[in-house]
This record gives sequence, C-alpha cells and structure tokens, in this order.
Amino acid sequence: MTPQTPSTKSSAHVAFIVMLLGKCVLGLTQIAIAVAIYFGLAEVLPSLIQSFAGAELTEDPKDFIALRAMEIAGLLPSTNLGFYVIYFAAHGVLHVSVAAALFAGAAWAYPAAILVLGVFVVYQVFEFLAVGGPMLVILSFVDLVVIYLTLIEWRARSSATKG
Repeated sequence: MTPQTPSTKSSAHVAFIVMLLGKCVLGLTQIAIAVAIYFGLAEVLPSLIQSFAGAELTEDPKDFIALRAMEIAGLLPSTNLGFYVIYFAAHGVLHVSVAAALFAGAAWAYPAAILVLGVFVVYQVFEFLAVGGPMLVILSFVDLVVIYLTLIEWRARSSATKG
C-alpha cells in the first residue's frame, strides 16, 4: 500500500493546480503587457480602442464591453511608462517563477510562494487603501486562496515524505 501523496486527485490538490495555472497565465500576461508597453503599444492603444469601440458604440450606444474599453483607454497613463514596464515584468516573472517551482515540487518553493504572495497581498491592500479599486480586492482574495492551498499542499507533501 502506497502512502497518499498530494498527487492524489483531492479537491484541494485540483484547486491548487488550477490556481497555479491561473498564476502562470497571469504572469505571462503581465510579461506580455510589459513587453507591449516597452515597444510603445501604450501610446497607440487608446486610439486603437477608440476606433474599434467607437464604431461599436455608434451601432449600440449601450454596448457594455465597448463602454468599458473606452473607460480603460482613458485610464492608460501617458507618462512614466518605465515604471509600468518594470512593475509588470517583475510581477510576471515572480508569478511564473513561483508557479514553475511549485509545479516542479521544489521544497523551498512552498514557503517562497507564501512569502511572495503575502507581500503581494500587503502591497495590494496598501494600494487599495491609497487609490481604491475593486480589482485589488479580488486579486488579494485570490492570492489568499492560493496561500491557503499552498499551505495544504505543502503539509500534504511533508506528511507524504515523512510517512
């Protein structure tokens, strides 16, 4: 009889894998955003969005997606884009690196992931208190869930190696 390991398809393990995949997608998206900003997409994007969304809004002035796209186009910063390149690239690399190390089962990755995600949560809470924004609350909640699932996974791996 073999000991039960985290690779057994428990619901917590499946949720852990799904959340890690989500973190990988988020990280890759953040890296892509950093690259796009670096190569000047941030300067062109507002006019592109206004072209596409404006055409849609002439057909349907209440189009939800087109209205949100126009709002986002107005929020894009036009100065100090170097900060955003570094911010998105660093976040993306951290997300992908931690997720890859957890997928590989590296023992050090569990406490590292908890630390990195904890720092993200603290930063996101301070940012929320400073400027608001419901997305920061959602991201913090997701990070807290990932921390919880990482703890469960870490304990399961530790008990499997001991027993």
